[in-house]
Amino acid sequence: MIRFFIKRVIMLIPVIIAVSFIVYTLLDLAPGDPLDAWDLSNMTEAGIAELRLELGIDDPLIVRYGRYMFRLVQGDLGVGDRSRISVWYTFMTRLPNTLILTFATFVIGVTISIPLGIFAARRAGKISDNLATAFTMIGMSMPGFWLGTLLILLFAYQLGWFPAGGFREGFRSIVLPAVCAALILVASAARQTRSSMLEVLKADYLRTARAKGVPESIVIRKHALGNALIPIVTIIGLGLGISIAGTAVIEAVFAWPGIGRFVVESVAIRDVNSTTGAVILTTILYVFVQLLVDLAYALIDPRIKAQYINSAKRNKQKKKTKKATEGSVLVAGKERVKGSALAAKRDENVVFVSQQFNRFAEEPKEEAPDEAPAKSFATRSRKDIESDNISKANLAEGELVSKQYRKRSQMGEIFHHILRNKGAVIGLLIIAIMVSFLIASLFIPFEAVTAASVPDRFSPPSWQFPFGTDGMGRNQFIRVIYATRFSLPIGFGATTVAAIIGIALGAIAAYYEGSLTDEVIMRISDILASIPGILLGMVIITTLGRSLENLIIAVGVSIIPQFIRMARASILSIKGSEYVEAARAIGLPSGRIIFTQVLPNGLSPIIVLYTSLLGITILVSASLSFLGFGIPVPNPEWGALVAAGRDNIRNAPWLTTFPGLFIMVTVMAFNLLGDGLRCAGS
Repeated sequence: MIRFFIKRVIMLIPVIIAVSFIVYTLLDLAPGDPLDAWDLSNMTEAGIAELRLELGIDDPLIVRYGRYMFRLVQGDLGVGDRSRISVWYTFMTRLPNTLILTFATFVIGVTISIPLGIFAARRAGKISDNLATAFTMIGMSMPGFWLGTLLILLFAYQLGWFPAGGFREGFRSIVLPAVCAALILVASAARQTRSSMLEVLKADYLRTARAKGVPESIVIRKHALGNALIPIVTIIGLGLGISIAGTAVIEAVFAWPGIGRFVVESVAIRDVNSTTGAVILTTILYVFVQLLVDLAYALIDPRIKAQYINSAKRNKQKKKTKKATEGSVLVAGKERVKGSALAAKRDENVVFVSQQFNRFAEEPKEEAPDEAPAKSFATRSRKDIESDNISKANLAEGELVSKQYRKRSQMGEIFHHILRNKGAVIGLLIIAIMVSFLIASLFIPFEAVTAASVPDRFSPPSWQFPFGTDGMGRNQFIRVIYATRFSLPIGFGATTVAAIIGIALGAIAAYYEGSLTDEVIMRISDILASIPGILLGMVIITTLGRSLENLIIAVGVSIIPQFIRMARASILSIKGSEYVEAARAIGLPSGRIIFTQVLPNGLSPIIVLYTSLLGITILVSASLSFLGFGIPVPNPEWGALVAAGRDNIRNAPWLTTFPGLFIMVTVMAFNLLGDGLRCAGS
């Protein structure tokens, strides 16, 4: 296990180099001058020139990056371009705050999610199970920044139980951000716990334990939960990694002085040293959490622990196994010699019986006449009549089933199962409504979106203004509907771009399994997966600029590794099929085999992943817009509308309520459809 730990730590070195190069290069390629975000009004031309020389802004990119890496090897992350404070010092002073928030999130998430998942699994199909499933679905679909805003409105402004932000009141300051961050972890972990427990509860060894009189609490806690912990620990570890790396949104909502907020501020002012250093350290934390999850597997499952044993111990165990096997073979040989006489006598009897049977079979038999008289109804036995009736019934049932499924393709079969799934049907209806809103938004003139009416400022929802108006008197209903032309295309566009690139790379990696091509593609996937998606999205938006197309790219790049791994795993399972070998035998080129023979037959799990990631991309894009890295104003976008309404949440809560509801309902629709596809494909 120690060797495994050391190996994973060594593998961090190329990841750090790749992450630093990507972030440093992207920020350097951003349009404009790095000093544009500085306040240089009190500086002379000579002072500006000296500052440029000190920062090395005019040096070539490769020189500046080499200088940065030379300092990084020595453990120096540099100083902030504007603050002139050590990046390491700033990061370490904020890290404890993030770790406190992460620990609180972990405690709340584990305390609630595992009992809730077990409760739902033991009552599968009942009302309590349906309520728990609905809760987890809402938790997975609700954007964190919107939930945080609602928590502040209720518990800080209305009830006054907790402060609205900051870390100045100790435990009371932790409650709201921890609950907000824990909701997604609770929803995902409870969902996974229920799924894992449903599979384990059907096992025979649980039935045996109950038959022996083992108390039900011990059966559930020790036998069932112990064998279902691997996927549960995986989803909890993934949630912890996201909470460490992706707390930028939560920290921005609650003004929490953590590393996420530090990264957002650094990217906003294009502070290359601060951003690169913070992303590198955050990536290390993210990978370290995943390493702890891998090591936790060994503590849970002895079979996994055996994989970490070093080669000396493994060879020693092999020798013991070999000696034991030789001993068992020797004992079996002696037993075989003792029973040889009995076996020979048994064989002689078998040969004699076989000869008699063959001689009887070779004797000529009387042939039946051509028109043998059929048995009359009176002479037929009851057994014959019942046998004929059963045969006819089975034949009719078989013909009925054959007619029902004869013309149904694989996709037709999946669609048939989706229509029988109530949740999937509801999801399809919601998606259809949202698409109709998208089409309607194409006929809304931009002047209607930006039209201001001072007398109608902060009007509450009414028949005239269904969603109320904002501080400029603009119709919030029109703005929310108009925002669908940005939010939905970002979700579909980002997921489609990631699917095209990821599926192509995953198919190539699977086809050339074990080759240099496979190794390069998977290492690139690992590097992209190690960078937190929202941080990478902020850097890409800063480089390319704020627009619809660039936001699609920024969100799509972060989910490419998931499509690569899913496509590779799916295609590896069918790569050795006979029709693939036949295609090679007739001389088809590799590219044609991959994209016409292999890939079309491995698309089912990829389609399920595509549908599930649609909701995630909408959440990520809305989060980026909330942080100020989305569609530029005055264009409305759901996340930006929630951010704009936070300043007036006490007197105009409808400004954040309706765009947040649209985000949650849309994401929930895609999650319901994804669940329906997953059930149809299983």
